[in-house]
Parts: sequence; structure tokens; C-alpha cells
Amino acid sequence: MENQSGTADKLETSNFMKFLNSSFGRFILIGTVTIMLLIPLARVIFLIEERKERAENIKEEIRSEWGNDFFYSGIALRIPFKDAKKKASYLFYFPEKESNKLNVQVSSKKRGIYHFPVFQCSVFSKANFIPELNDPNLDLEHAQIGLLSDPRCRISDIGKLKLNGKELEIEEETYAKSNSSKLFYATAPFAIDKSTTKINVDLNYSVNGSGKIVLQGHAKKNQFTMTSNWTKPSFTGSSLPDPNSFKQQKGFSSSWKIMNIAQNPKHGNLEPNRFSSTDFASVEFLESIDHYQLNERTVKYAILVILLTFTVFYLIELIGKMVIHPIHYLMVGLSLILFYAILLSFSEQFGFAYSYLTASIGIISLLSWYAYSVLRSLKFSLTVFMAISILYSFLYVIVNLETYALIVGSLGLFVVLAAIMSFTRRLKV
Repeated sequence: MENQSGTADKLETSNFMKFLNSSFGRFILIGTVTIMLLIPLARVIFLIEERKERAENIKEEIRSEWGNDFFYSGIALRIPFKDAKKKASYLFYFPEKESNKLNVQVSSKKRGIYHFPVFQCSVFSKANFIPELNDPNLDLEHAQIGLLSDPRCRISDIGKLKLNGKELEIEEETYAKSNSSKLFYATAPFAIDKSTTKINVDLNYSVNGSGKIVLQGHAKKNQFTMTSNWTKPSFTGSSLPDPNSFKQQKGFSSSWKIMNIAQNPKHGNLEPNRFSSTDFASVEFLESIDHYQLNERTVKYAILVILLTFTVFYLIELIGKMVIHPIHYLMVGLSLILFYAILLSFSEQFGFAYSYLTASIGIISLLSWYAYSVLRSLKFSLTVFMAISILYSFLYVIVNLETYALIVGSLGLFVVLAAIMSFTRRLKV
């Protein structure tokens, strides 16, 4: 009985191995190993998200300390005013014309292994006012001129304001009105004659910031000229730069003209927030694609890379009439998963391109050595080396393409599928 039971077990094992070594059995084996590899792959994906979230937290810390987005508002003349009910308020006069030259120097702030672009913007402003000051309710003895600013802006330095050639110190930082969201960096109150018909103002100041600069002026005619050492500007908003003004060489330079037709520079306005142009221009100073995004793009193709690599080994089995142990498939799969962990850790230190080259060379060398050790064939190990090298090169191209990634990936997969179909067209059941 024992002999019969042992014989049955051996027969059952023999039948299972025959099934496992069959074409369909190998297909089931590759699928099973691939599913098992989803567990460590999920961990790598989670690790990328965790490191990306950490980087975002550090980025927000740096932004809160250095400065956020810079929202340009412009220069205003503020005069105390009493309405018919003798209630004290302010009238704001905005320029007929305002021209601004912005010089933006972008640098990198580093904290630990993380670094992010920040900028320092130097602004040179000229404004021309043509106010009508005949209203007897205006307190012309306490006029002020100053800079309207968003509270999120970080003004690092502000020079003297020139009023018709006379220098005045910026002495006060208050809210433009008690119910206003804008800050007002103003001169000390000064007297102004009601016969004044034209006021010329010059002001220089610097702003620390990061992210973007939004240009939206209060003047009737606003002109902005920007130069920067940043080589990857992103222009958004309802007003784009003049195409003839844009130049890019070791940075960029550009200019905008924004009209505020509804603005009447002769008459004052009670509320400074409501009279800016609806048009605005925005320039972003951000990395378009960081290494975490590239890592995420790369890992999205992980299953495809694993399946194509397994396909290479399976075709070698068919051509060489040999059998590769399931453990060998598992080791090959784990080495492919290790590629993404190496890529992530290196890219945080050395950038994506260098890290991709380092990780791919390491894994390709490991797989080539392992293939030679398992298959005992230099020809087949070179086949593995060439196939995986082409696969990783193609993956790098797809990951770095934005506009044509889908079409290039689709054509590449078409070629790969055609090659596999050619190799397997004579496969017998």
C-alpha cells in the first residue's frame, strides 16, 4: 500500500511538473509571480508618495519663511476724506500711467536633501497721477503716497519714494482701509496743493518670494517689463506677454501692456480692491517636472517592464529548449522592483537622469550575470543584456516625453508585440 501511495504521489508530482513546464503552465507561472511582485511594488509606490509629501512639507516651510507668491498691486495716492455724514474715510487716486521694470533673480534654497527655487524681485516703478483735488471734503494736509501690497508678499527692502523729484521716506505699514485686505506702505502725511494737476512718483523696492508673480495694476495704462535668469518661465493669465518682446538667452525678458479702460485717474475711489483691471499676467518660477513626478511616471510602467522581461526569459526557454526554475523568475522580478527603490534614493541626491543611468546599469549588469549563471550560455546572457538595455532606454524616453509620450509608447509596444508574435507564431500546444 505504501509503495502504491508513493507511486501515486510521484505520478501526481510528475503530472504537475509536466503541466508547469508546458507553454500554458509557464504562462500561469509568470502570471502568478507577477501578482506576487505587486506587494513589494505597492510598497515602492507608497515610499515615493511618502517622500514626495515630505518634500512638499519642506517646500511650504521654506515658502513661509522666505516668501510666497508675489501679487503686484501698484502705487496709490491716499487722501483722507469726509462724506456727507462727516464719516472719515479715504479716497484713493490711481495713476494715469504706470511703468514697472522687474528684475527677478532665481536661486535655490536647500534644506537637507531638498532644494526648491525661490526668487528675489527688484521692482523699479514710475507713476504719473493727474488728480482733481477741488472737493472741499478732502483733507489735503494729510495726503500720502505709497505702495499697495498683498499681505502674502514679503517686501525685503524698500527705498525712498521720489515725489516730483523730492525724496520721501516710506514710514508706515497699515491696511489701506480698515475693511481692506491690502497693506499700504506709505510715506508720512504731507500737504498737497489743490491746484496740483500732475504728480510724478518713482519707487524702488525688493520682494522675496517663490512660486509665481502675478501682475495686475490699478493704473489706466500699465506697462511691465521683466528680466530674469530663470530659463523655464511659464506664462499664464488673461494677458500674455508681447510676442515681439520675448527673448530667451541665459534667462528671459518679456513685457506686457495691461489696460484698465474703466479707470478714471482724475477721480478718487473709496475702495482700492475693486478698481484693478480684470486682466492679469502671471509668471511661474517652478520646476515643471521634479524627480518625484519622474519616479511616479517610471513606476507606472513597472508591470509592463516586469512582463516584458519575463517574456524575454520565456522566449529563451522556448528557443534554448530549457526550463527556468520559478525561483529564478522571482529573483529576476525582485531585482526589477529594486530598480525603482535605487532610482528614488539616488534621484533625491543626484537628480533623475544620473540616477536612472546608475540604477539601470546596476540592474542590467545584475540580470546579465544572473542569466549567465542560470542559463550557462553567453549568447543568452547577451540577449538578456541587449533586451533589458533597450527596454530601459525606451522607458527613459517615454518618461521624459510629455506631449508625445502616448504615441511613442503605443508605437513601441506595437513593435514589441510584433516581435513576440513573430517568435511565438510556431508555438505548439
